[in-house]
Amino acid sequence: MLVVATTLLGFTPGSPTLAKDALTRLQRNGFVSVPDFVASNTVEALKRDAALLQREGRFSTAGVGEASTNREDTLVRKCEQCFVFPQFKHKGGGDADGRATLYQSIDSLRADLNAGCGVELDGMLTEGLYATYPNGGFYRRHVDSVDGTASEVRQWSYLLYLNTEWKEEDGGCLRIHTDGGGEQAPPGSAPSFVDIEPRAGTLVVFRSTMPHEVLDTDAQRLAVAGWFNKPVQGSSDRRQLITYLGGALVV
Repeated sequence: MLVVATTLLGFTPGSPTLAKDALTRLQRNGFVSVPDFVASNTVEALKRDAALLQREGRFSTAGVGEASTNREDTLVRKCEQCFVFPQFKHKGGGDADGRATLYQSIDSLRADLNAGCGVELDGMLTEGLYATYPNGGFYRRHVDSVDGTASEVRQWSYLLYLNTEWKEEDGGCLRIHTDGGGEQAPPGSAPSFVDIEPRAGTLVVFRSTMPHEVLDTDAQRLAVAGWFNKPVQGSSDRRQLITYLGGALVV
């Protein structure tokens, strides 16, 4: 079933916090879409930051798989990315003031999820990047958290869209699959999904185990994408994971 979800919630434009009803929907459905999570001036600042980073050569072709197996696969994914989290590992450049607003907004979101969803999230382990899809870009069905890999620490995935003047014919919607499957649909299952339009300022949060994809784009698509991670046991394991973040996990 197709549902174009652009106005699921009422929300105060520019507010960097999740309302109680948003948290309720997130816990009930496993995902939530919040229009106008950030104001238009924040969207423009983040677009400027991403454009500067791209001109500085900070973007690279996005692959699939983890560190030792990461590879480009244009049958699965076609986009470029620039990691800007963890904050302390970022090498600078771009529009630092605009990115400071991003860091504040994302950490505020983490605190809301921490308090409202009953799962502890480690702020030092938050991941995030700019993802840009060209005309003809896509990312086929996948999950962000895989048991038995480093990515299993991921609890919540988030997207913040930066596409001003987006039109339906531009494509690039996020499709969240609700058929109960993982990277593949259950055999014989009927299609069941929600499509979310990538309009500027819209925030999407969903469980990292939920299968999803980026539909084919017919215009450039830009977003902040990332993951909130649960704590790991032991200080040495935590230090190792912090070192590992910023490009090595499945994305």
